[in-house]
Amino acid sequence: MPPPTLVVEVVSPGELQWERDYIAKRAQYEDLGIPEYWIINPQDSTVLVLTQTGQGFSPVGTFAGAQAVVSPQFADLHLTTVELFEAGSQP
Repeated sequence: MPPPTLVVEVVSPGELQWERDYIAKRAQYEDLGIPEYWIINPQDSTVLVLTQTGQGFSPVGTFAGAQAVVSPQFADLHLTTVELFEAGSQP
């Protein structure tokens, strides 16, 4: 059995990039059969977790601050949004 697949998209600043990251790429990942997709938004420090339902992606939740990121594919992952953004700011 292959390992679970996760795509993580970091939102770029600007309206055009927002539409690409939240809409266009979602359709591409759906077509590729990606089971779980995270959208990391550094502008508002949130993580949106989406899961493939057979009829497109459905949101699991949007997580911020000290909230634990809930991942159906990676249930053993214990990571808060703060920890994720702090790790991303390390040199």
